[in-house]
Amino acid sequence: MTEQKFQTPPLPPHAPNIPPVRATAEPRPKQTTDTLSSDSTKLSVTNKESNFATDLGLPTSILQTKVMSGIFCGILILGMILGSIFFGGSSSPVQNSGLQGVIKNPDITTKMRRCGMTDNTSACILYIVNHTRYDRLAESFFDEAVKLTGRQKYLVSIENPQYAKTKIPPGYFVEIKIPALK
Repeated sequence: MTEQKFQTPPLPPHAPNIPPVRATAEPRPKQTTDTLSSDSTKLSVTNKESNFATDLGLPTSILQTKVMSGIFCGILILGMILGSIFFGGSSSPVQNSGLQGVIKNPDITTKMRRCGMTDNTSACILYIVNHTRYDRLAESFFDEAVKLTGRQKYLVSIENPQYAKTKIPPGYFVEIKIPALK
């Protein structure tokens, strides 16, 4: 690269007949004309400017900042109210608490904790899913409950007499009451 000093281009010649620009702008006077209508009782003011207030026949005082901000705030509040009415959601919230798809055991009358949440000697509730493609009776899950908890099958079947003949569809949970060890 050559090392040359940067040179600025020459200025263009001054254009004649162009008025100089003023530093401060003077406000222009509004061009309004007062005319009498055919009824001598009405005096109408016509502006050469066209805006929504004059187009709708509203007073020009509506164009003030305070009035316009009040109108916009009113529209915003009205929109929020209408939006909450139409899109606010349902009045009853849906709560998915607990295990879904459990076939309830009528033999369980008191609130008990789940097995695994208590010590091994206390009574609890055991949930087992029917993983087969066909309905099974609840008593067919008693053998699995015996393997998981170490209780005797006789004690488990005595604790669940009504529930033993209940059909459990595929994908649903069986709710087995496990007795306490004595």
